[in-house]
Amino acid sequence: MSRKVEITVGLFMVLVICSVLFLCFRVTDPTSFASHNSYRVYAVFDNIGGLKARSPIKIGGVVIGRVSNITLKSSDLDVYKPYVTIDIDAQYNQIPVSSSLSIKTSGLLGEQFIDINFGLDKSTELELDSLDSEGTSNNLPTNNHEPAYFHDGFVIYNTKPAMVIEDLIGQFLYSSGGSTDDKNKKQDTQDINEN
Repeated sequence: MSRKVEITVGLFMVLVICSVLFLCFRVTDPTSFASHNSYRVYAVFDNIGGLKARSPIKIGGVVIGRVSNITLKSSDLDVYKPYVTIDIDAQYNQIPVSSSLSIKTSGLLGEQFIDINFGLDKSTELELDSLDSEGTSNNLPTNNHEPAYFHDGFVIYNTKPAMVIEDLIGQFLYSSGGSTDDKNKKQDTQDINEN
C-alpha cells in the first residue's frame, strides 16, 4: 500500500513541476533570452514613472525591443533627466527620426512600456515641403546629411513623460476639495448677509 502512495505522490509532484514550468514560459517570453541582432538608441524623458529595465518597446501593441538601462544624466550639468537606453530588433530599422516616444501603462495598474508613435519619413517631409513652397520663389534647403531612420547611437528628444496615477488622483482630490471649500464659504457668506 505504501508503494502505491509513493508512486501517486511522485506523479503528482512531476505534474506540479511541469505546470509551474509551463506557467513560467507562458508569462515570460522565452525568445527574449535568445540573442537577437539589435541596435541601440537613447531617449531623454522628463519623467519615466515606474518604467524599469526589460520593459517592452512597442509599435501598435507589437513588442519590437526592450529597455536595457535607465540612468540619470545631465545635459548642461544643471538639470538631471532620465536617460533611457533602448535595444530595438534590427529587423525594425525603418522607424523615422521624427517619431515620438511616450510612456504608457498596460491597463489601469499594469506594467509600463514605451510606445513609438510614427512620424513622417524624410522623403514624405521633403515632398510636403516642396508642395508648400511651390507658390513661393525661395527654395527650401535640404539637409541630406541627417539620417532618415533610427540608427545605432541615435538620441531621441521627442518624448512625452509618463502619467503618474498618484499625481492625477492628488490633483483630482485637490480640485474637488477646493470647490467644496468655495461652496462652504459662499454658504457662510449668504448666511451672514441674511442675518
